[in-house]
Amino acid sequence: MSAYRISEFTLEQRFNAGLQMLAPNREWGLVSTLARVHQVSRTRLYEIRDAVREAIMAAVRPRAAGRPAPATTLQVDKHCIDRTIAVLPLLKGSVRDICLGLELILGVSRSVGYVSETLQVAGERARAYNLGVTVPLPILGEADEIFQGRHPCLTVVDGRSFLLVNLTPAEARDKTTWGVTYLELVERGIEFHDLACDGAKGLRAGVTEAELAIPLRPDLFHILRDAHRLTQRLERAAYLALETADRARRADLEARGIIRRPGRPLKVTVPLPQAELAADQAIETYDNWCWLLSEIRQALEPITPEHRIVSLVATQATIETALELLKDIHHPDIAAFATDFHAQLPELLAPLAWLEQQLTPVLQGLAADTQTFIIWAWQQRRALEVDITTDFPAAWHAVAQIIWETLSLFHRASSLAESLHSWLRPYLQIHRGMPLWLLPLLQLFWNHHQFARGKRAGHSPLELAGVTDAPTLTAVLELLFGPSPSAQPS
Repeated sequence: MSAYRISEFTLEQRFNAGLQMLAPNREWGLVSTLARVHQVSRTRLYEIRDAVREAIMAAVRPRAAGRPAPATTLQVDKHCIDRTIAVLPLLKGSVRDICLGLELILGVSRSVGYVSETLQVAGERARAYNLGVTVPLPILGEADEIFQGRHPCLTVVDGRSFLLVNLTPAEARDKTTWGVTYLELVERGIEFHDLACDGAKGLRAGVTEAELAIPLRPDLFHILRDAHRLTQRLERAAYLALETADRARRADLEARGIIRRPGRPLKVTVPLPQAELAADQAIETYDNWCWLLSEIRQALEPITPEHRIVSLVATQATIETALELLKDIHHPDIAAFATDFHAQLPELLAPLAWLEQQLTPVLQGLAADTQTFIIWAWQQRRALEVDITTDFPAAWHAVAQIIWETLSLFHRASSLAESLHSWLRPYLQIHRGMPLWLLPLLQLFWNHHQFARGKRAGHSPLELAGVTDAPTLTAVLELLFGPSPSAQPS
């Protein structure tokens, strides 16, 4: 086979052959001679000639003087958009995934160190910007702690606008640490109307340590969550008792020969009368618990089903009666819940007492039907798009405005802080901690993004907090990090 191997046709030989074929006065038979000498076909020689001509033309073609400048623009076309859509779901947001995303989407390569340093700078800019954000309205504070790697982070959210007021990691969770955090918020111009938090001692002690004259509200969200878990346990116990009674009933019928079934006879550990009695008691316990819990929950509502402001005296009497009836059920878990609830009752009634104190002087001069209509309109204001100035008589404008503003300040839960933690948790898991750059960027994003659905749809938290001309998320990113690709010249 080696006898048939074609000798090497070097680059220099190919170039010389192409130049000879490009000569305008080449001699006749040159192509055949070159094909015989280099042992290639005539077709291959003509291909080499065309390639040499194109190379020479590209070398002598006029171009801009100097070294070519690197491309600084991005052409966003359909291919770029489709590629980005396909790549983004594959990235988790870690530093290494950011490097991969830059390469796959933008076609640029950056080291892990470069990306990490850029994030540090971005976090510092976002932190400086966040510290300068102030809101004109008093906030309905909701404080809670989130942990990652045993490191706490204090989250403070506005219960009215869902504005993220504070998101800072700390080394400890004692009263001094959180007290200093509260004072820093006050120095920034944040005014608290009240503060709702769970039973964490550090959160509550921090308010006392900072000597803030704001009312502390118990977290009704956690209390109702514990009650829901107890409801689930009682429901499972009732179904288990029903299953045991049904098995004992089938075993009794089988033993008396009324029914027959293949296999071994059913074995039961509880006699039929005892099983039926236990099932009846479990069902009765569950029903009584659900009924009394619903009465307590309804009594805690600030507005009655008849669209009137609740009476504090009647509410307290209803709840205390329901708690006594819960203790009479003689269930250890229900009794423990009733005891804990009774200990927190003064704090739970405090928001209702405040509401009654604020509205009693206002409602005294109004007819009962007028009171009912104004309160009903406040409850339906979003569904019916009610506006005081256009839908109410002029004589009602002032009093209706006071009633509506007072009702909007009624606050007693930290459920929004818990919801925000559900949003935060995946980011903390991805980065396995709380990098100094991560939390300021998340706070910046949250406060400027627009809600896509719900009662806050179409508005950002800053807009809902009363900030006029609040910048959009795109505008604030351009302010801190430069224009977006779509805003750059093509």
